[in-house]
Amino acid sequence: MAEDRLVEIPRNDWEEWRDLYKRDWPRHEIAFNLVQNYIDWSKRDRKIKDLALYSLNGTWRENGTFVIIDRIDLYMHTLDESLDTLRRALELVDWDYYYVAVMCEYETLLYSTFKKLNVRLSVAFPNIMYFLPKEEGLKVNVTIPEGLHVGPLQPHHAKIINDLWPHRETGTEFALERLIRWNPSIGLFNEHGNLLGWCLLTQPGVIGSLGVIERRKGYGRIVLHAFIKQLAEMGRNLYASVLVENEPSRALFASAGFKPIKDTTFILNCERKFVEWRCGAHST
Repeated sequence: MAEDRLVEIPRNDWEEWRDLYKRDWPRHEIAFNLVQNYIDWSKRDRKIKDLALYSLNGTWRENGTFVIIDRIDLYMHTLDESLDTLRRALELVDWDYYYVAVMCEYETLLYSTFKKLNVRLSVAFPNIMYFLPKEEGLKVNVTIPEGLHVGPLQPHHAKIINDLWPHRETGTEFALERLIRWNPSIGLFNEHGNLLGWCLLTQPGVIGSLGVIERRKGYGRIVLHAFIKQLAEMGRNLYASVLVENEPSRALFASAGFKPIKDTTFILNCERKFVEWRCGAHST
């Protein structure tokens, strides 16, 4: 039998690959959104740096299994209920390097891979995935107080957002700026154009980076409701991923009508080439 290898999925096949995730809709909608995101991004830049969309041995048509590496972000999904294809793919990732497994639904599988390959866990952040159908999103009431207005974020706002982000690190400002440039976003501004609150849409079509300049002003609720309405009007179902420990954000999304649908985890590994440098910042 031929040796397993990771093979990039040809750009001309991405639409066919994406459509595999229409199965049992909307069970795999986030995977569908993720592939669609890179289809859209590739129209803006045909050669996105440090991006690779892999299948195992080029067999993506069999069960859609993929591992996507976008700079340090690592995404994975499979339609293979046994998880065998994904297990074999994960064992081929070069874990000498540091990755963030984003909203990982395969925590047990990834940890077993780490154990087998002698990869150290840096830190894990348990999250709850929330869902709101677009039909309900259209009903959300949006009230903008006098003197304030909402509008799309601009690239220079990435630095403001990054400076206030508790999980920032090298490269996160660039990642935020890219989202602002290429994906829907929304900001809340005062009459002078100063940024008060914000929301972005991440690669899997999930609301992320909800934040405000000043707490207890109601800015988060205003900007979230406005973004919900904007995305629903675009025909999108609404997803959000919130840290389990972030009770105020969980309450905010619940008050907007979101329902929890699954547990996911952001999982960071220690890169094996520079263990002390990378793990010193995160390991518990």
